[in-house]
Amino acid sequence: MAKARTNAAAHRAVLRVFGLFGHPIRVTLFQRLAASPMTAGELAKGLPISRSAVVQHLKRLEAARLVDASFEGHRRIYRVLPAGLEPLQRWMNTYGHVQPG
Repeated sequence: MAKARTNAAAHRAVLRVFGLFGHPIRVTLFQRLAASPMTAGELAKGLPISRSAVVQHLKRLEAARLVDASFEGHRRIYRVLPAGLEPLQRWMNTYGHVQPG
């Protein structure tokens, strides 16, 4: 029974990550942060949404522990938390034995 609960929790974690990355803006934000930590204003440059909308997307990524933010002076710097991808990596590893074709 405990194993079933663990599997269900792992399944929910994977679905949460997939759900968050189902939005192209969040994928773009995550990719940019994976390259380099940035502020919301820096992330908003070149995007078709406002800085305020970027912050809302970042809050969703923070809640899922995919990104984190810290203050440097008055600037809030966002960065990727690689551990947030662990549920997805574990799920993908379960299919490592599958042969293509």
